[in-house]
Amino acid sequence: MKDLLLSIVLGAAGAVFSGQAALASCSGMALGPPPLPNGGPPPYFMLAASRDAVQKVPAGQLRIRFVGHSTFEVESPQGALVQTDYNDYIRSARLPHIVTMNNAHDSHFSVSPEKSIPHVLRGWDPGGGVARHNLTFRDIRVRNVPTNFVELGEGRLSNGNSMFVIEAVGMCVAHISHLHHYLSKHQIRELGQIDVAFAPIDGMWTMSHDELFRVLGDIRPRLIIPMHFGSMSGVEAFVARASEKWTVRRHDSDTINVSLRNMPQKPEVVFLQGH
Repeated sequence: MKDLLLSIVLGAAGAVFSGQAALASCSGMALGPPPLPNGGPPPYFMLAASRDAVQKVPAGQLRIRFVGHSTFEVESPQGALVQTDYNDYIRSARLPHIVTMNNAHDSHFSVSPEKSIPHVLRGWDPGGGVARHNLTFRDIRVRNVPTNFVELGEGRLSNGNSMFVIEAVGMCVAHISHLHHYLSKHQIRELGQIDVAFAPIDGMWTMSHDELFRVLGDIRPRLIIPMHFGSMSGVEAFVARASEKWTVRRHDSDTINVSLRNMPQKPEVVFLQGH
C-alpha cells in the first residue's frame, strides 16, 4: 500500500511541476493518478481511436473508459456510446450518441455541443425548473437524479446539478458528479442499486472526503472508479482512507470492461489511467 500511495503522489507531483497549467477552474484538472506504464506523465488530452477501430463490446459487458477529469465513455454491446460531463476542454475523438452534463460548470459542460450528437442531457433546467431525463437508446438507459449545486461566490443553487445513472446489461453506473451535499433518503431511493460509481476524490472542490465516504456508504457501489483529482495530499488522503475499508488497485490502462460476472464480491477502488 505504501508503494501505491507513493506512485499516486509522484504521478500527481509530475503533473503539477511539469509546467502544465490547469485547463479550467477545477484545480483537479491539473492532477492525475499514477503515471502511465511507460513512465511518462499523463497527457492532458486523451483521444480514443476512431469508432471503426474500436472492437465491439462483448455481450453482457460494459466498456468504461476514463477520458479525463470527470469525463467517461460508457459503451454497450449494441454500440450505444455515452460520454459523461461532455465539455469544451477534454474531448474524445469518438462521437457519442448521448452526452450528459452534470451542471453548468465550465469543465463539466459544453456551451455548444456538436449538433451531430443525437441526445444532449443537461443536469439542470435552463428555465429554472427541475431537470428530468429518462432516455432509452438501443440497449442502454440514461436517467438523472436532481441535486443541489453550490457555486463559489454564488450561493446554493437548488436543483442546479444532477447525478446521472447509466443502465445496461443488468448493471447500473452512477456518476456522482459535482455533488456538494449528502443525499436525501429520496435521492438514494431514486438512484437504486448501484454497481459502479464514478467518485470525485479532490476533497475540496466537490465535497470533503467525510462527505464523499458517507455518500459512497449510502449508495454502496461494488466498484468505485476515482475521478476529479485534487491536490497531492487529497489523493493520498483518499487512498489511505479507502484502503482501510476496501481493496485499492491501479488498472493498467484507461479502459475496463465490467459485467455482473466479474464484479468484485466486496467493494473495490480501481484507478484507471488518465488525469
